[in-house]
Amino acid sequence: MSERLLFAALLVSAGAVFSCTNGDAPDVGFSGGGQLGAGHAGSATLPTGGAGNSLGAGGTTGGAGVAGHSNSVAGASSMNGGSATGGTPSNGGASGGVSSAGSGGSSNHAGTSGTAGASSGGSSALPPFGPAPVDKPNTVEIGVRNGCSFSLYIHGDGAGGTLQPDDQELKPGAIAWYDAPQNWSAARVTAYTDGPRVTETDKVEMTLVNNNDASGEVLNYNVTYVDWLALPVEIVSRGAGSDCKPVGCYIPQSSVTNGCPDGLLDGKKCQSARSYCLDPTNQAQPYCSALDGEIQKCAQMNSDCAGAAGSTTPEVYACSGSFFSQSPKWCAALNRHTLASPDSTDTSTYYQTAPYNTYAKWVHDSCPGIYAFPYDDYPSTSGESGFHSCTQGQELDITFCPKG
Repeated sequence: MSERLLFAALLVSAGAVFSCTNGDAPDVGFSGGGQLGAGHAGSATLPTGGAGNSLGAGGTTGGAGVAGHSNSVAGASSMNGGSATGGTPSNGGASGGVSSAGSGGSSNHAGTSGTAGASSGGSSALPPFGPAPVDKPNTVEIGVRNGCSFSLYIHGDGAGGTLQPDDQELKPGAIAWYDAPQNWSAARVTAYTDGPRVTETDKVEMTLVNNNDASGEVLNYNVTYVDWLALPVEIVSRGAGSDCKPVGCYIPQSSVTNGCPDGLLDGKKCQSARSYCLDPTNQAQPYCSALDGEIQKCAQMNSDCAGAAGSTTPEVYACSGSFFSQSPKWCAALNRHTLASPDSTDTSTYYQTAPYNTYAKWVHDSCPGIYAFPYDDYPSTSGESGFHSCTQGQELDITFCPKG
């Protein structure tokens, strides 16, 4: 499913929202009515590096862990596109404390099952999350881990609710757990730096759908670097479907600032070609006219590309404008310099001859299988998309900076 498409919002009625920090009884206020469940005793301390150990029984660090989820399920449906804002916290509206990094005993846990399938470009060096400390019925557990060397501030929002506690600080090595609504569309979990909602640094996208049928809870999730790459990130889903596969970018965060193509680095962000050239102050730069000659060649040599005549390089980078917004094949071919074989799924032929989208080449070299421009999933069997749909899903585990 193209990076350009958006989900229609699936609204969920507002209900109780609470926070339960690891080892504490529920304490935070709630809105919209409803009751809070029983508290959980005890806490477990994470070893340095943020391993996701479970809540210890009886309040002792290093005690027996809570049994893991019976991970069942995954999905159908497609997702993608921008974020949706607004909405009130829903019945599944979110919660969860932060497990701070530190030394000390870790709790043993049983019952977590891994997910099948190979991840893109490697795997996280960090240990598994372990089970969530609170498995609230009729919600989807979302764990967020900070593998970076600096604090992140987490904001999760979509049509149907906002994750609570909102904007909480996640220190290096820490994990926060949230309960998301079972129906949560066009949602984003965003990591900010420099304080809550100060500097948007990176995000992941998802739409959660409860089908109430054999497919159960469907977790549609996506890693995309169409706008920029600032934080490598990984998503691991827990479910029973065939597409409950991890997806991620497995490079150190320092590689972003060190490897970003010339001219595209903006602070800690490597801007995409699209973002750079959509900025009016950059449009006179040679980078933003680099594909103009190839566009005219496409229009002259291919009858179904004739509509591209007069289009510009920024329109190709963004797959926008009257022609390229409707032509995944030629937009992808021009970004990759594959005019002679626009339908090829042989990724070894992409980005071999200049001019091409240098940002997209860098992203795919660094983080294989993740969107770097709109329509980067053309053809659908090329494996260049970071989208997955996990049926009978129960949990999503998100790690920012999985390689530090």
